[in-house]
Amino acid sequence: MRIGIDFGTTNSSVAHFDGTTLHPVQLDPHSENSKVLPSLIWIDRDYQVQIGSGAAQEYLTRETGRRIVWSRRDLVPIEIIVAGGGSSPIHYWHEVSLVTDINANGRLLQSVKTALRDPRYEGTMIFDRYYTIDELIALVLEAMKTRAEAQFQDTCDSVVLGRPVRFSDDPAITARAEELLYRAARIAGFSEISFQMEPVAAAHLYHRETARREMALVFDFGGGTLDLTVVELGGSEAPRVISNRGVLVGGDDLDRRIMISLLPHFGAGTKVDGGADFPPEFLDQLHTWQTMPELSRPEPLSKIRQYQKTSDTPKAMFALETLVTQNIGFELFQQIERTKKALTDNVMAPLTYAHEHVAIRERILRRDFEEMIEPEVTKVAEEVHAVLRDADIRADQIDTVLRTGGTSLVPAFVEMLASTFGRDRVRQMDPLTSVVGGMAVVAHEGVANAPPYAYRYQNPLLAFAATSGREYESTIWRARMTCYTDRDYRIINLPLTLSGLHGIRPADLDYDSESDKLLRFKLARPSTVFIVYQAKAHQLPRWLRGFGRDETLQVEIQTPGGLYPFFVYQRDFPAGSFVLGGAHSDGYSGIVFLNYLTAVKPI
Repeated sequence: MRIGIDFGTTNSSVAHFDGTTLHPVQLDPHSENSKVLPSLIWIDRDYQVQIGSGAAQEYLTRETGRRIVWSRRDLVPIEIIVAGGGSSPIHYWHEVSLVTDINANGRLLQSVKTALRDPRYEGTMIFDRYYTIDELIALVLEAMKTRAEAQFQDTCDSVVLGRPVRFSDDPAITARAEELLYRAARIAGFSEISFQMEPVAAAHLYHRETARREMALVFDFGGGTLDLTVVELGGSEAPRVISNRGVLVGGDDLDRRIMISLLPHFGAGTKVDGGADFPPEFLDQLHTWQTMPELSRPEPLSKIRQYQKTSDTPKAMFALETLVTQNIGFELFQQIERTKKALTDNVMAPLTYAHEHVAIRERILRRDFEEMIEPEVTKVAEEVHAVLRDADIRADQIDTVLRTGGTSLVPAFVEMLASTFGRDRVRQMDPLTSVVGGMAVVAHEGVANAPPYAYRYQNPLLAFAATSGREYESTIWRARMTCYTDRDYRIINLPLTLSGLHGIRPADLDYDSESDKLLRFKLARPSTVFIVYQAKAHQLPRWLRGFGRDETLQVEIQTPGGLYPFFVYQRDFPAGSFVLGGAHSDGYSGIVFLNYLTAVKPI
């Protein structure tokens, strides 16, 4: 069965279209809208996972109000090894410690999709386990796939996955982000994966309901981004995209504006230590709930407690301590979002929140909120005119403006569109399910193509075998996977470069093989072969010296004796049959007591 998925910054949804009827999936019975899954992930100390409203409830129940307790924790020392190849490397041990909240019951992750914008972000440690970004997203996609299959009583292996027009101003980052989504869908169990831009999907849904040809502007405004698309649609011809733009503005930015207006409750405008301004860098940490706990670390917390004695508003300093030490930021931001939503239908909405020394009782007027978000409104208006210029058409040539996404409900943006195009031409689609409905339509019609990089994740290994006779297995590389057939040793740190690649899980007992022909393999197509070889070698075996080493990549394997580093070597091979030597074969010297690992990536 083919389905469509809208994986969103704030909410996600799934639907199937059978050619006549759209069937949304009931994803979260405890959510405000059961057809929508909040894009939240909770992972507890036992590595049990909750998704959606259940994740929020776990965090609110088990974390909110508890005191953060920072403690320095000594980790396994890491051996740092510099250089390699034919020269003798320099070895030294680096003592590693981590300051961590030892009182945490679990970790809540929100807006994981926005992490795709950061080319430096590969994943995160959650307690003692490392999760790559594609694995984190896969947790959400897998939950949606499972619930869709339960509802439809059928397997859902084919998916059209939504993506914004752009994740970043840098096209290379956007391309990387889409490929990570592709990897995540593979991890979640999908075998046939294609993409459609989210506003184009919404256009496909409207297209099926429109008899006459129209020029439309799709205004898709979600929690993380605004997507604008000018598209000709309706009638018997397929939709024709004329221009589109992605704007890195979303509903989360509006929430931050409200939070900034509350900062006087937590020290904004306060004078400390005899007239000095309250540190602005402290206030910067309060713009998101995820960064608030940083101020509970020993050094900033000691200053906050000092300011309770030396500031002209000690009440705000006590409130700040409560905010940053008792994990109430997420709950406060939930109240901020409720207030923002209430301002859609009301000219005034209360914003109240109380916890220990925090006592907020505000009335937010819609006009005040609109003043707060004026920079975003101005930016959006500029981009609307820019996408029209890109299409080389005037505003009066647009027949219909299609609003979708939760942030498209904000009255300031509704009025901006009405003043530009005329109120009678602005139409509201279902803000939370029109995009996924379009994805389901696209999936049914089969008009989305597999991405050009899909070949990289096909298995090019036609055959392989160890001449030692020991068992070697085919595998797909993941963090935390067992990396040998005969040892329960696990990869703790896996670079994103290797995540999701096909490879060979060897027998570790072959670590001392001196054979020049240990591993035979056959490639169906030209591929990059990666060798993950223990970093303690003084000299590499001769067969490995023709491989290049990426200095930025290192794998760490956990054994009963500790955590051991491995370097990553790579070389391009044509299609055909090849052989690799043993870890101790001719030319090797040093201490290597774990076998090497192999991964392959089609070129």
